[in-house]
Amino acid sequence: MRRISIKYARPGMMLGYPVFDPYGVKLLDANVKLDEHNLKMLLKMKVNEIFIQDSRVYDVISIPLIPPEIEGRASAVLRQLMIETRISGRLTAEGMRNISSVVNAMVSHFSFSNMGEPSVAGIISREDFIYIQPVKAAILALIVAHKLKWDKNQLSTLGIATMLKDIGYAELPEEILRKSDGLTKEELAKIKEHPARGQKLLTQFDGKDASIATAIVQHHERWNGSGYPLGIRGNRISPLAQIIAIADSYTELISVSPGRSKVYMPHEAIEFIMAFSGEYFNPEMVDAFVRQIPCYPAGLTVELNTKEVGIISDSKRGLVGRPVVRVCYHPKEGILQQPYDLDLSKPEFQSKFIVKILDYF
Repeated sequence: MRRISIKYARPGMMLGYPVFDPYGVKLLDANVKLDEHNLKMLLKMKVNEIFIQDSRVYDVISIPLIPPEIEGRASAVLRQLMIETRISGRLTAEGMRNISSVVNAMVSHFSFSNMGEPSVAGIISREDFIYIQPVKAAILALIVAHKLKWDKNQLSTLGIATMLKDIGYAELPEEILRKSDGLTKEELAKIKEHPARGQKLLTQFDGKDASIATAIVQHHERWNGSGYPLGIRGNRISPLAQIIAIADSYTELISVSPGRSKVYMPHEAIEFIMAFSGEYFNPEMVDAFVRQIPCYPAGLTVELNTKEVGIISDSKRGLVGRPVVRVCYHPKEGILQQPYDLDLSKPEFQSKFIVKILDYF
């Protein structure tokens, strides 16, 4: 299968994987041929990424690591909790049970399935950003912690903390949260209150591990002490908050987020995280993150510095930025009748590198 942005989808393409909306509702099944009608529907429903059939990569598994039904249900549960909290000023027991349930579903999925890769699809809806972004960040945080061999209870705690990292936004005016242009100094100060507000909401709710509230209040702290609200540094920052900070930053960078005009490509976001290793982020956590979150997931179409064009057939997680590319076009030979795999991690191909992602941004 090949993964493309919805804006590059064309009538006649055949879906290789079902399509879901951001809240987990199935819109189209696999093997459906796209036409003008369903393409307009997908755009209206704010779908960003789809997987299409392509005979050149029939053997490539390019599916989401966490099923979109679970991811979407998590966003729906978080949205409901934030709405209820905005109205009542407190967290409800039912809302927290729902959060725990969907996080446990994510954690359980890691236990029985290693197929698929984390999605690089950012968020294209500013209106839904605060409900979807924490879920995407939670999935990435769980992937890293799972690799670090955190136990099931630790993973569950991390997932809940990441999902609830922005629950303090429920106490802030919606017009500030959805503002698309620059924030005033006063509005920015309000935004920076959300970690402390989130911690307060959690501490008022009985029955939850105190480490969740600690992670929430610390997720904007930075390794060098330049973060907020406490200005603490290094390992004084909760390990949960250290992972959340990286996953949070990455998902914001690849998304259309309120107050941000530039959207980064996945490899650019990875480069940002690496550049601030030791400054914003714990270097050990950064190393674990970049070795688990691929710069170029399977199914992406890319161009090399040699002008060859191909599709990622193996992301080679652990080897940052050096995937296997199935070359389908050569500048001297044109479209190839027999595409071939080029493993950029091998010494003989070190001079070749990816310069552009096609059909995605």
